[in-house]
Amino acid sequence: MKTYEYELVRMEPVSSDIDTVQTILNEKGSEGYRFVTVQKFWTQDDYGQSIQRNFLVLEKADEDDL
Repeated sequence: MKTYEYELVRMEPVSSDIDTVQTILNEKGSEGYRFVTVQKFWTQDDYGQSIQRNFLVLEKADEDDL
């Protein structure tokens, strides 16, 4: 049976340039994660205000023997 593990990586509005994203994907790729999508989720800023922010969605598949 296949199970999936997901990880959300918050992208910072100013500092998440293409080099930063590539570094994150390379690091997580070596752990078995693959890129799924960039998704907007509601979160809070430093002042507790609700805002939408982009997240990288990564997926890791595990094969379990029954």
